[in-house]
Amino acid sequence: MAEIRQRELLQVPESLVTGGKFNFGTFNHQFQKVNPLDAERPLGIWLPRPLLNLRLKEWQAFQLGNSRWFMLAVLYDAKVSALAQFIAYDKERKKKYLFEKVLPSWKITVPDSLWDARQSYRDQDCLIELVSQLGKGRFYINVQVHGYKGLPDIAAHFEAFHDDRLVEPIVVSIPFGKNSGMYSHKCLMPMQGSLSIGDEKAEFLRQESFAIIDDHKGFYPYVMKYDWVTAAGFSDRGQLIGVNLTDNQSIDPEKFNENCLWFDGRLELLPPVKFNRPDGVEGEWLIRDQYGMVDLVFKPVTMGMINMNFLILKVKYRGPFGYCNGFIKDRSGNKVMLNQYFGMGEEKYIRG
Repeated sequence: MAEIRQRELLQVPESLVTGGKFNFGTFNHQFQKVNPLDAERPLGIWLPRPLLNLRLKEWQAFQLGNSRWFMLAVLYDAKVSALAQFIAYDKERKKKYLFEKVLPSWKITVPDSLWDARQSYRDQDCLIELVSQLGKGRFYINVQVHGYKGLPDIAAHFEAFHDDRLVEPIVVSIPFGKNSGMYSHKCLMPMQGSLSIGDEKAEFLRQESFAIIDDHKGFYPYVMKYDWVTAAGFSDRGQLIGVNLTDNQSIDPEKFNENCLWFDGRLELLPPVKFNRPDGVEGEWLIRDQYGMVDLVFKPVTMGMINMNFLILKVKYRGPFGYCNGFIKDRSGNKVMLNQYFGMGEEKYIRG
């Protein structure tokens, strides 16, 4: 077995970019200023700021759930287009409720800060609102859907708790080139709130519900591709446990990756992983590392797909929900078992 190369959890600088240079690494807290557009020549050539912004992909997403429900709320600005989406999956009834709109890019603006910001998309049949108050340790997710393509009316209101004394985020800046890369803030948190679908209403109690934030900005290569899985659940002792595992275009994944385990609020950094799909994207996803620390199987139960193929744009996206089983070892070598923990994965390819 190879000897693991432990990466360091760094003290966070004030800004993602300082003096025109990305600060790359894995950090213990959120940047005060997330400013990728201040980078010098992140695409290798000088571009005016508006053109540079067209290459910056940005989104904010929340995965939310309890023992019965799993949900995804996302506002995504890919600059060639934008996406507003809310999905609720009832694990008991094996039924998915999907609201999704592909939009012109200018319809969604992702804010620069998590400290005190609000973003939303609203039209005649929906509202998706994501409120970030990191300074107070809170996120709020509000969704309303009415009269959309045969869906029952949906109303959702959630509060997620990003309290410094309770949870540890993983904040990364990962290089794709000399002075180009991506930023992400992810954190597994307790959550409370309510969900109404038609005449049915579900309450989410803090001690048995979770949320995972994914705040994301990146200068991805012209061909963008990665594999990703996240999942969470509660142990028999009531401990909230979750994982985030990605194989992306990092130029040095041993040193720069976003793989982690959250165990009862504590963050454990994990090594690079590889995804293997011997039976295709709808079959089992085998996720392993070379050190014997990660050995998981993700089994999709419902699939989300986006396919586009135009002159300058090609999208092949697979985003299933499903169950994770297996184990992850913590830094002491103890196995943390994941038994039917629910989550989602992505196999993403975007040219454009």
